[in-house]
Amino acid sequence: MMKIARTSRPPERLEGGGFRIRDVMSGYSNEALDPFLIWHELPRTKHARGTFPGAPMHPHRGFMECPYSKEAAPGTYAVESGGETRRGPMPGSGSFELGKVGVGMAHEMLVDRNWSGYLFMFQLWVNLPGAHKFDAPHFQNAEASALPVVDLDGARVKVMHGAFEGRASPTTCDAVPWQYMDFMLDVEGAAVEHAPPAEMATRCAYVYAGSVAFGGDVVAAGTFVLFDRGGGALRATANAAGSGFLFIAGRPIGEPVVQHGPFVMNTRDQIQQCFADYQRGRLMPEKATVETLT
Repeated sequence: MMKIARTSRPPERLEGGGFRIRDVMSGYSNEALDPFLIWHELPRTKHARGTFPGAPMHPHRGFMECPYSKEAAPGTYAVESGGETRRGPMPGSGSFELGKVGVGMAHEMLVDRNWSGYLFMFQLWVNLPGAHKFDAPHFQNAEASALPVVDLDGARVKVMHGAFEGRASPTTCDAVPWQYMDFMLDVEGAAVEHAPPAEMATRCAYVYAGSVAFGGDVVAAGTFVLFDRGGGALRATANAAGSGFLFIAGRPIGEPVVQHGPFVMNTRDQIQQCFADYQRGRLMPEKATVETLT
Protein backbone atom coordinates (compact mmCIF):
# COMPACT_ATOMS: atom_id res chain seq x y z
CA MET A 1 0.00 0.00 0.00
CA MET A 2 1.21 3.53 -0.79
CA LYS A 3 2.36 5.47 2.27
CA ILE A 4 2.10 9.19 2.91
CA ALA A 5 5.44 11.01 2.93
CA ARG A 6 4.09 14.50 3.70
CA THR A 7 0.86 16.52 3.85
CA SER A 8 0.30 20.27 3.74
CA ARG A 9 -2.42 22.92 3.63
CA PRO A 10 -1.90 25.10 0.55
CA PRO A 11 -1.73 28.88 0.89
CA GLU A 12 -4.14 31.18 -0.95
CA ARG A 13 -3.25 34.12 -3.18
CA LEU A 14 -4.48 36.10 -6.17
CA GLU A 15 -3.66 34.98 -9.71
CA GLY A 16 -4.38 36.11 -13.27
CA GLY A 17 -6.49 39.26 -13.35
CA GLY A 18 -7.12 38.98 -9.60
CA PHE A 19 -9.01 35.73 -8.89
CA ARG A 20 -8.36 33.63 -5.79
CA ILE A 21 -6.44 30.34 -5.97
CA ARG A 22 -5.02 27.75 -3.61
CA ASP A 23 -1.40 26.94 -4.54
CA VAL A 24 -1.77 23.21 -3.91
CA MET A 25 1.88 22.10 -4.20
CA SER A 26 3.50 25.18 -2.69
CA GLY A 27 6.62 24.55 -0.61
CA TYR A 28 7.83 21.37 -2.32
CA SER A 29 11.03 20.95 -4.33
CA ASN A 30 11.06 20.27 -8.06
CA GLU A 31 12.77 16.95 -7.36
CA ALA A 32 9.95 15.83 -5.04
CA LEU A 33 7.24 16.73 -7.57
CA ASP A 34 8.97 15.73 -10.84
CA PRO A 35 7.38 15.70 -13.48
CA PHE A 36 4.71 18.00 -12.00
CA LEU A 37 5.29 21.75 -11.64
CA ILE A 38 2.27 23.56 -10.22
CA TRP A 39 -1.28 22.62 -9.21
CA HIS A 40 -3.77 25.40 -8.56
CA GLU A 41 -7.32 25.13 -7.24
CA LEU A 42 -9.85 27.82 -8.03
CA PRO A 43 -12.16 27.08 -5.07
CA ARG A 44 -15.85 26.72 -5.82
CA THR A 45 -16.99 30.33 -5.66
CA LYS A 46 -20.14 32.14 -6.70
CA HIS A 47 -19.28 35.25 -8.69
CA ALA A 48 -21.63 38.18 -9.12
CA ARG A 49 -22.25 39.46 -12.64
CA GLY A 50 -19.15 41.04 -14.16
CA THR A 51 -16.88 40.39 -11.16
CA PHE A 52 -14.72 37.47 -12.36
CA PRO A 53 -11.53 39.10 -13.74
CA GLY A 54 -10.30 36.23 -15.90
CA ALA A 55 -6.66 35.96 -17.00
CA PRO A 56 -5.10 38.47 -19.41
CA MET A 57 -3.03 37.34 -22.38
CA HIS A 58 0.26 35.73 -21.28
CA PRO A 59 2.93 33.50 -22.92
CA HIS A 60 4.22 30.01 -22.08
CA ARG A 61 7.00 27.67 -23.20
CA GLY A 62 8.39 24.29 -22.19
CA PHE A 63 5.61 22.30 -20.47
CA MET A 64 1.98 21.10 -20.61
CA GLU A 65 -0.90 23.07 -19.06
CA CYS A 66 -3.84 20.88 -18.10
CA PRO A 67 -6.97 22.62 -16.77
CA TYR A 68 -9.80 20.51 -15.32
CA SER A 69 -13.20 22.15 -14.95
CA LYS A 70 -15.24 20.68 -12.11
CA GLU A 71 -17.87 23.36 -12.62
CA ALA A 72 -17.56 26.18 -15.14
CA ALA A 73 -19.94 28.72 -16.63
CA PRO A 74 -20.09 29.69 -20.32
CA GLY A 75 -17.55 32.25 -21.47
CA THR A 76 -14.94 32.88 -24.14
CA TYR A 77 -11.44 31.48 -24.40
CA ALA A 78 -8.71 32.83 -26.70
CA VAL A 79 -5.51 31.12 -27.83
CA GLU A 80 -2.87 32.83 -29.95
CA SER A 81 -0.13 30.92 -31.75
CA GLY A 82 1.99 31.77 -34.76
CA GLY A 83 0.23 35.12 -35.15
CA GLU A 84 -3.22 33.51 -35.29
CA THR A 85 -5.90 34.04 -32.64
CA ARG A 86 -8.60 31.41 -32.04
CA ARG A 87 -11.66 32.17 -29.94
CA GLY A 88 -14.32 29.77 -28.78
CA PRO A 89 -16.31 28.56 -25.78
CA MET A 90 -14.55 28.21 -22.45
CA PRO A 91 -14.20 24.57 -21.27
CA GLY A 92 -17.51 23.47 -19.75
CA SER A 93 -18.27 21.59 -16.54
CA GLY A 94 -16.43 18.27 -16.35
CA SER A 95 -14.10 18.96 -19.28
CA PHE A 96 -10.32 18.59 -19.44
CA GLU A 97 -7.60 19.98 -21.68
CA LEU A 98 -4.17 18.48 -22.24
CA GLY A 99 -2.29 21.40 -23.74
CA LYS A 100 1.27 20.82 -24.88
CA VAL A 101 2.67 24.33 -24.90
CA GLY A 102 5.97 23.16 -26.34
CA VAL A 103 7.91 25.83 -28.23
CA GLY A 104 5.48 28.57 -27.29
CA MET A 105 1.98 29.96 -27.15
CA ALA A 106 -0.02 32.71 -25.51
CA HIS A 107 -3.56 32.55 -24.22
CA GLU A 108 -6.16 34.34 -22.16
CA MET A 109 -9.39 33.47 -20.40
CA LEU A 110 -12.21 35.98 -20.73
CA VAL A 111 -15.62 35.54 -19.14
CA ASP A 112 -18.68 37.34 -20.53
CA ARG A 113 -19.30 40.55 -18.56
CA ASN A 114 -22.93 39.53 -18.03
CA TRP A 115 -22.01 36.13 -16.58
CA SER A 116 -22.65 35.19 -12.97
CA GLY A 117 -22.56 31.86 -11.14
CA TYR A 118 -20.23 29.25 -9.71
CA LEU A 119 -16.73 28.45 -10.94
CA PHE A 120 -14.65 25.52 -9.67
CA MET A 121 -11.47 24.59 -11.56
CA PHE A 122 -7.99 23.11 -11.25
CA GLN A 123 -4.90 24.00 -13.26
CA LEU A 124 -2.03 21.50 -13.42
CA TRP A 125 1.32 22.06 -15.12
CA VAL A 126 3.27 18.98 -16.22
CA ASN A 127 6.90 19.35 -17.27
CA LEU A 128 8.29 18.30 -20.64
CA PRO A 129 11.69 16.62 -21.12
CA GLY A 130 14.30 18.77 -22.83
CA ALA A 131 13.86 16.77 -26.04
CA HIS A 132 10.21 17.88 -26.22
CA LYS A 133 10.33 21.47 -24.98
CA PHE A 134 10.42 22.80 -28.54
CA ASP A 135 7.67 20.55 -29.90
CA ALA A 136 4.93 22.26 -31.89
CA PRO A 137 2.07 23.39 -29.62
CA HIS A 138 -0.78 20.88 -29.57
CA PHE A 139 -4.02 20.97 -27.57
CA GLN A 140 -6.46 18.14 -26.85
CA ASN A 141 -9.80 19.40 -25.54
CA ALA A 142 -11.87 16.59 -24.04
CA GLU A 143 -15.55 17.26 -23.44
CA ALA A 144 -17.02 15.81 -20.24
CA SER A 145 -18.84 13.18 -22.31
CA ALA A 146 -15.52 11.97 -23.78
CA LEU A 147 -13.94 11.19 -20.41
CA PRO A 148 -14.68 7.73 -18.96
CA VAL A 149 -16.31 7.49 -15.53
CA VAL A 150 -15.98 4.12 -13.78
CA ASP A 151 -18.83 3.29 -11.37
CA LEU A 152 -17.85 1.46 -8.20
CA ASP A 153 -19.71 0.56 -5.01
CA GLY A 154 -20.59 4.00 -3.64
CA ALA A 155 -17.92 5.77 -5.68
CA ARG A 156 -17.05 6.99 -9.16
CA VAL A 157 -13.67 7.51 -10.82
CA LYS A 158 -13.30 9.99 -13.66
CA VAL A 159 -10.23 9.50 -15.86
CA MET A 160 -8.84 12.76 -17.25
CA HIS A 161 -5.59 11.18 -18.43
CA GLY A 162 -4.33 7.60 -18.27
CA ALA A 163 -6.45 4.54 -17.46
CA PHE A 164 -8.39 3.02 -14.56
CA GLU A 165 -9.63 -0.58 -14.61
CA GLY A 166 -9.25 -0.78 -18.37
CA ARG A 167 -11.07 2.50 -19.10
CA ALA A 168 -8.74 5.00 -20.76
CA SER A 169 -8.98 8.72 -21.41
CA PRO A 170 -8.87 9.72 -25.11
CA THR A 171 -6.01 12.15 -24.39
CA THR A 172 -2.51 11.03 -25.33
CA CYS A 173 1.03 12.08 -24.37
CA ASP A 174 4.22 10.79 -25.99
CA ALA A 175 6.63 12.90 -23.89
CA VAL A 176 6.26 11.50 -20.36
CA PRO A 177 4.03 8.79 -18.83
CA TRP A 178 1.56 10.23 -16.29
CA GLN A 179 -2.06 10.01 -15.16
CA TYR A 180 -4.78 12.21 -13.66
CA MET A 181 -8.02 11.03 -12.00
CA ASP A 182 -10.93 12.37 -9.98
CA PHE A 183 -12.11 10.00 -7.22
CA MET A 184 -15.66 10.89 -6.15
CA LEU A 185 -16.66 9.02 -2.99
CA ASP A 186 -20.41 9.50 -2.79
CA VAL A 187 -21.14 7.24 0.21
CA GLU A 188 -19.49 7.23 3.63
CA GLY A 189 -17.28 4.14 3.87
CA ALA A 190 -16.89 3.81 0.10
CA ALA A 191 -13.44 2.40 -0.66
CA VAL A 192 -11.32 2.61 -3.80
CA GLU A 193 -8.01 1.07 -4.84
CA HIS A 194 -5.69 1.89 -7.70
CA ALA A 195 -2.17 0.70 -8.57
CA PRO A 196 -0.33 3.08 -10.93
CA PRO A 197 2.45 1.65 -13.10
CA ALA A 198 5.65 1.28 -11.06
CA GLU A 199 7.53 3.74 -13.31
CA MET A 200 5.13 6.51 -12.21
CA ALA A 201 6.97 6.91 -8.91
CA THR A 202 5.79 10.46 -8.16
CA ARG A 203 2.28 10.18 -6.70
CA CYS A 204 0.16 12.93 -5.19
CA ALA A 205 -3.42 13.58 -4.11
CA TYR A 206 -5.48 16.62 -3.22
CA VAL A 207 -8.62 16.22 -1.11
CA TYR A 208 -11.08 18.84 -2.35
CA ALA A 209 -14.20 17.75 -0.42
CA GLY A 210 -15.12 15.86 2.74
CA SER A 211 -12.60 13.63 4.51
CA VAL A 212 -10.61 10.69 3.14
CA ALA A 213 -8.55 7.99 4.87
CA PHE A 214 -5.44 6.86 2.99
CA GLY A 215 -4.65 3.67 4.83
CA GLY A 216 -4.73 4.71 8.49
CA ASP A 217 -4.18 8.44 7.84
CA VAL A 218 -7.30 10.64 7.74
CA VAL A 219 -6.98 13.69 5.49
CA ALA A 220 -9.44 16.59 5.50
CA ALA A 221 -10.57 18.72 2.56
CA GLY A 222 -8.05 21.34 1.48
CA THR A 223 -5.04 19.09 2.06
CA PHE A 224 -2.29 18.10 -0.37
CA VAL A 225 -0.76 14.62 -0.01
CA LEU A 226 2.65 13.56 -1.30
CA PHE A 227 3.14 9.79 -1.21
CA ASP A 228 6.56 8.20 -0.85
CA ARG A 229 8.20 6.51 -3.81
CA GLY A 230 8.07 3.03 -2.36
CA GLY A 231 5.34 1.99 -4.79
CA GLY A 232 2.28 -0.04 -3.95
CA ALA A 233 -1.42 0.60 -4.45
CA LEU A 234 -3.48 3.63 -3.54
CA ARG A 235 -6.17 2.70 -1.01
CA ALA A 236 -8.68 5.33 0.07
CA THR A 237 -11.90 5.29 2.09
CA ALA A 238 -14.49 8.03 2.49
CA ASN A 239 -14.87 9.27 6.07
CA ALA A 240 -17.92 11.25 5.01
CA ALA A 241 -20.45 11.14 2.20
CA GLY A 242 -19.64 13.45 -0.71
CA SER A 243 -15.87 13.24 -0.27
CA GLY A 244 -13.56 13.64 -3.24
CA PHE A 245 -9.90 13.83 -4.18
CA LEU A 246 -7.76 14.25 -7.27
CA PHE A 247 -4.87 11.88 -7.90
CA ILE A 248 -1.82 12.34 -10.15
CA ALA A 249 1.10 10.01 -10.84
CA GLY A 250 4.01 10.42 -13.21
CA ARG A 251 7.43 9.13 -14.19
CA PRO A 252 10.17 11.51 -13.00
CA ILE A 253 12.05 13.16 -15.86
CA GLY A 254 15.24 13.64 -13.84
CA GLU A 255 16.42 16.81 -15.61
CA PRO A 256 17.26 20.28 -14.20
CA VAL A 257 14.24 22.58 -13.89
CA VAL A 258 14.69 26.32 -14.32
CA GLN A 259 11.42 28.23 -14.15
CA HIS A 260 10.81 31.94 -14.51
CA GLY A 261 7.13 32.80 -14.50
CA PRO A 262 5.51 31.30 -17.61
CA PHE A 263 8.68 29.68 -18.94
CA VAL A 264 10.01 26.27 -17.80
CA MET A 265 13.35 25.19 -19.26
CA ASN A 266 16.53 23.27 -18.31
CA THR A 267 19.04 26.15 -18.12
CA ARG A 268 19.14 29.87 -17.35
CA ASP A 269 20.44 30.57 -20.86
CA GLN A 270 17.30 28.94 -22.27
CA ILE A 271 15.16 31.15 -20.03
CA GLN A 272 16.97 34.23 -21.34
CA GLN A 273 16.29 32.98 -24.87
CA CYS A 274 12.57 32.69 -24.04
CA PHE A 275 12.43 36.36 -23.06
CA ALA A 276 14.44 37.39 -26.11
CA ASP A 277 12.17 35.38 -28.43
CA TYR A 278 9.05 36.85 -26.79
CA GLN A 279 10.34 40.42 -27.11
CA ARG A 280 11.17 39.86 -30.78
CA GLY A 281 7.87 38.15 -31.57
CA ARG A 282 9.53 34.76 -32.14
CA LEU A 283 8.15 32.80 -29.19
CA MET A 284 5.41 31.20 -31.28
CA PRO A 285 6.94 30.17 -34.62
CA GLU A 286 4.31 27.50 -35.31
CA LYS A 287 0.51 27.52 -35.22
CA ALA A 288 -1.05 25.36 -32.57
CA THR A 289 -3.04 22.31 -33.59
CA VAL A 290 -6.26 21.74 -31.68
CA GLU A 291 -8.26 18.52 -31.29
CA THR A 292 -11.75 18.44 -29.82
CA LEU A 293 -12.44 15.03 -28.27
CA THR A 294 -16.14 14.23 -27.90
